[in-house]
Amino acid sequence: MKNFEIARILHNIATILEMKNVPFKPQAYHHAAREIELLNEDIEEMYKRGELEDIPGVGESIASKVAEYIKTGKIKHYEKLQKQYKINLDELDAVPTLGPKKIKVLFEELKVKDLKSLERVAKAGKIQELKGFSEKTEQNILKGIEIAKSKPKRYLYAEMVPIADNIVKYFKAKSFVKRIEVAGSYRRKKATVGDLDLLIVSTQPKKVMEAFVSYPDKKDILAKGATKSSIRLKSNLQVDLRVVKEKEFGAALQYFTGDKAHNIKLRKIALGKCYTLNEYGLFTLKDKKWVAGKTEEEIYKKLGLKCPAPDKRNS
Repeated sequence: MKNFEIARILHNIATILEMKNVPFKPQAYHHAAREIELLNEDIEEMYKRGELEDIPGVGESIASKVAEYIKTGKIKHYEKLQKQYKINLDELDAVPTLGPKKIKVLFEELKVKDLKSLERVAKAGKIQELKGFSEKTEQNILKGIEIAKSKPKRYLYAEMVPIADNIVKYFKAKSFVKRIEVAGSYRRKKATVGDLDLLIVSTQPKKVMEAFVSYPDKKDILAKGATKSSIRLKSNLQVDLRVVKEKEFGAALQYFTGDKAHNIKLRKIALGKCYTLNEYGLFTLKDKKWVAGKTEEEIYKKLGLKCPAPDKRNS
């Protein structure tokens, strides 16, 4: 299934066109990429039926590029743009907290084109001098570079169980933690797991964050916010934590359990029933009225579905 790969390339084309200050086209490419991500079927099958232009946002020009990729495994227009700008977006996208807008500024102001040039300007202290950036931003980028370069290994599920159990035990001992669950590929019981995603219900998120960044096995603090933080353990395993409201817990658990393809299909079903679904809950499409979200079961029930076990949500 090439949906996500094609969407990634279209997003990259949009980013490069933004760097060239081309009007309108970047938005069109981003729109088409998002719609392709939302498809609940293989885009190659749509191509075979001649239905590419039936995808919202995919006109004749973009459809021809999608068809080219399906037939040849490449898009000449994309390769031409890459040669003109010589920017490695895949490398830069691998750096946590570094999104398209920051990449564009770094490229325009400091000629950052890849991981090597990004590391050079960050170590020279040039990033914090840019408008909208800070010393903290620069330090987070340096940590992100280290993560991208080290390509953190995936751990066997059996290896992760005691690590996850210890973190859960640590937080369950805190009086301000009402509930904690481990989401992500760990909850889906994948054979290997790349990181841990924690969800906590608490009315005192500040205390949760302080406890999290003080976790005994912590090596580095990658990011710290009011309700979201990330740390790296001494084993180099990354752990992300979010504090959510009780009424949002089920929606957050469903969203962060994944997998991506399952979530996209579920959001598609919700739209078909005049709802919109995100990590905060299920809402009416027309007036954004909250409908469900306290538990996963009530969300699936509202959509006319049986709640699948987490390990059945793998694509």
